[in-house]
Amino acid sequence: MVKKEEKVEACQCCCGGNAFWTILSILCLIAAVIACFYSFKASQTAEKVYDLNVLSAWGEENFNRMNEVYQSDAYIQYATEQASQTEAYFNLGGDSTNTANTADTGDEADDSASITQWGDDIKTVVENMLASSPIRWDENARFTIVEYTELHCPYCQRHSQEGTINAVIEQFPGEVNSISKPFIIHGEDALNLAAAMECVAELKPEVYHETFEKAFDAYPVDMDNLISIAAGLGVDEAGLKACVDEGRYVQAVNDMMNQGSQLFGVNGTPGNVIIDRETGNYRLVSGAYPVDEFVKAINELKNA
Repeated sequence: MVKKEEKVEACQCCCGGNAFWTILSILCLIAAVIACFYSFKASQTAEKVYDLNVLSAWGEENFNRMNEVYQSDAYIQYATEQASQTEAYFNLGGDSTNTANTADTGDEADDSASITQWGDDIKTVVENMLASSPIRWDENARFTIVEYTELHCPYCQRHSQEGTINAVIEQFPGEVNSISKPFIIHGEDALNLAAAMECVAELKPEVYHETFEKAFDAYPVDMDNLISIAAGLGVDEAGLKACVDEGRYVQAVNDMMNQGSQLFGVNGTPGNVIIDRETGNYRLVSGAYPVDEFVKAINELKNA
């Protein structure tokens, strides 16, 4: 009988252990479900945070928030993926638009080959650019800043409103001029706006840069806004609408993006390429950096 009682007690102990692990398993399952739920919600939140259309460019609080987002590892990964998707969507070609990545591969032959597509050398490329673009400041200046920009880019909007390029040019009287080229990050609407700006350049090039500035003042601008702004500056409205509807410059925008990517390593906006027209040397200032960074780059080119 004693042995039987011991056996019963042992059996009860065993059943108690199974109950403990069963309860623990259930709790773990509940925790996993909760974790999945919050992960899903976090994913949805991240999508909203990294969708630039819901980020306002106004106010110090929002500006600080954008800085935090843009500098985060998650956004860098997101932006890289978006750039790759945009490149594929517009059939730009090429393995990478990132200068650092290209350097890592050691594939210098591709860079040299790409130059021949656009001209014999960088000096020829920039002269061709200047001949086909509205120029700000002295057309005979030694240095040209090619500003790759986009009307849906909040950093480009800030760059414009702060007057960074104008401030740089004022520090080098007669030595620096600038032109703008499109680089599309935010999809088809931004592409069409860029094509419309090329229509403005065709119809009334003397108001091209002012149209850009006023469009950034109205950020975020849409096509109706842009056409209204350009018409207010004297651009033929009917001609502009016809040019936009025709899609006359869509392929040209793609070509300019491809050129900026392949030749200079531009992979985002604003991408500022400072070129010494005498030597063909250049520096890429990638981002909405302050005036001092541009001054430093120009002085480096002078002393190269």
